[in-house]
Amino acid sequence: MKDRVVEILVYLMSEMQDNKPLHEVDLSLLRDRGYTTSEISAAFSWLYENSRSERLEASRPGRAGAGSRRMFHEAEKNVLSTAAQGYLIQLHELGLIDERDTEIVLERAMSSGYAGLTVQEVRDIVATVLFSGERPAGGGGQSMLNNEDTIH
Repeated sequence: MKDRVVEILVYLMSEMQDNKPLHEVDLSLLRDRGYTTSEISAAFSWLYENSRSERLEASRPGRAGAGSRRMFHEAEKNVLSTAAQGYLIQLHELGLIDERDTEIVLERAMSSGYAGLTVQEVRDIVATVLFSGERPAGGGGQSMLNNEDTIH
C-alpha cells in the first residue's frame, strides 16, 4: 500500500507544482485509476504532516532550480536503471524527498546487491524511507491510516 501512496503523492505534488490548490485536485481521477479512499487519505495525511515541517517548506515545488544538483556515481548508475534515476530526480524536484532522503534511498539501493533496479523497486525503497517514522515531521502524527480510516 505504501508504494501506491507514493504514486498518489507524486500526482498531488505534480498538480501543486502547477499552482493548483489541493482542494481543486480532481480525486475522481485517482479513484478511476484504482486507488482506494484509504490510500488517498494516507497521501493527504502525509502532505499535511510534512507541510507543517520546515523540510517541505524549503523544497516547495517551483523552487527546483535553486542550488546544486547531485550527480549519480557510476556505481549508482549500475545499480539503478535509467528510469529509476529519473524517478529519483523527479521525486526530489517535486519536493517529496530531500537530499538526506535521496542518500538513504541510494544507500539502500546500493546495499541491495542488485543491478538495474526498476522504478517500482525504487518506489518501494522510497516508501519505506517516507513512512519509516525516522523523518522529522511537524506534528508527529499518524502517517499511515488503517484500511477504513479517512481524513476529512
